[in-house]
Amino acid sequence: MNIGDKVRMLHSSEEGIITKLIDAFLVEVEIEEGFNIPVKRSEVVRIAKEEAQQFGSLLAKKSSNEDKSSISKIRKSEPVIAQKGIYIAFVPVNDRQHTLYVINNTDYTLPFVVGNEKESKYLPLFAGKLDARSHQRVYEVNILDINEWGVFIFQFLFFDLVKHQNRPPFIKKLRFRAKTFFKAQQKAPVIGKDAFLFQLDQDEPSTAESEQIIQTPVIDPVKLKEKMYENHEKATTIDTKIVIKAPKIEVDLHIEELSKEYALMNSGEILELQIKTFEQNLESAIVAGLREITFIHGVGNGKLRHELHKRLSGHPDIDFYKDAQKEKFGYGATLVRLK
Repeated sequence: MNIGDKVRMLHSSEEGIITKLIDAFLVEVEIEEGFNIPVKRSEVVRIAKEEAQQFGSLLAKKSSNEDKSSISKIRKSEPVIAQKGIYIAFVPVNDRQHTLYVINNTDYTLPFVVGNEKESKYLPLFAGKLDARSHQRVYEVNILDINEWGVFIFQFLFFDLVKHQNRPPFIKKLRFRAKTFFKAQQKAPVIGKDAFLFQLDQDEPSTAESEQIIQTPVIDPVKLKEKMYENHEKATTIDTKIVIKAPKIEVDLHIEELSKEYALMNSGEILELQIKTFEQNLESAIVAGLREITFIHGVGNGKLRHELHKRLSGHPDIDFYKDAQKEKFGYGATLVRLK
C-alpha cells in the first residue's frame, strides 16, 4: 500500500485515502467526513480502478429503483481527496544514466516547474502539468556526478476541481549526497518501476491539518536580552513572567547533532547552522546566569574553532575562554567562563 491509495474498511462501510504509513502494521486513513484515523493494515483493502468501472454501471441500473432520499444522500457525499503523494524518482537507464521523473500520486492537478541551482546560477529544467495519478519524465542525470548536481528546486500549484479548496503553492529544495541517495531504492508508485525514490511532501500538512495548526511562540535569547535592556532603561513593569530554559553546560556543535538533513547541506550551510547554534546557546547561558558553558566543535580543519574564538574575543559578558578538557577533547572543545 502507498500514500494516496483508496481503501475500504473490511468490517465497516467507510472508505478513505491513505495519508500516512505509520509503521509496518498501521496506516493513517482520511475518511469521507474529513477525519484522519489510524487503522491496521490488515483491516483495509485497496479499491482497484477496475472495481469502480465494473460496479459503476451496476449502481447506475440499481439507482432507478432506489429511494429518492438515498440518491440525494449519495449526491451530497463528498469524495475523499488524496492530499499527499508527490514524489521524484530516479529510474536507471544503465549503470550510470538515470531518468528523473516527477510523480503525482494525489487527486490534485499539479502545474509544476523544476529547476536547478548551481554556483548561484538558476537553470530552469522543465515546466508542465501533472494530472492526478500521473508522472512526467523531466531530466537525465549521471549518478557518478551526484556531488556536482547542485540543488534541485521543485515548485507546485494545487488545482482542485472537486472540493475547491485553497491551498498555498509548495516549494521543495533538495541537494543529494551519495551517502543517503543509494539508501532510497524502492518501487516507485504510479510508474511501478524500481528507482531511487524521494517523497517531496512527506512533512507537509494536509489542508485539514493546516487549519488546525497552532503557532507556538519561540523565544529568541538574543532578542530577549535586547528587550530586557530596553525595559530596564524605561523602568517599566512587566506583569507576564517569562521563564528562560537554560542551555546544557555542554553544547555539541557537530552537524550530525544539529540537523537530520546534514547530508543535503553544503559546507557553507553547515558552518552557518553551527555558528547560529553557538550564538543562541551562548546568549541563553548569559541570560540564564550560567557560570560556564562548553562548546564541542571538534578539530576538523579548525575553521569552526577559529570562528567561535573570533566571536568570543572581546565579548563584554565573557571573563575568559580556553581549550576544555584536553585529555577528553584534545583541541576539539572550548570552555567559556561568563562574568
